[in-house]
Amino acid sequence: MTNKKKKLDIDEFFKLPIKEQEKIMSEVAGEANKDQLDLVRRYDEKFGKKAASGC
Repeated sequence: MTNKKKKLDIDEFFKLPIKEQEKIMSEVAGEANKDQLDLVRRYDEKFGKKAASGC
């Protein structure tokens, strides 16, 4: 898995063409969704079975 973390200057972002802004926002949303899914899976692995059994 490659981790392409880039720092985005908000002022520069809003200077980009709308299509480029949309592309970046789509990529960011996709990464956020993957991160959220990973967090939920890790939480379920750690606490899901115990919580379901009432422990």
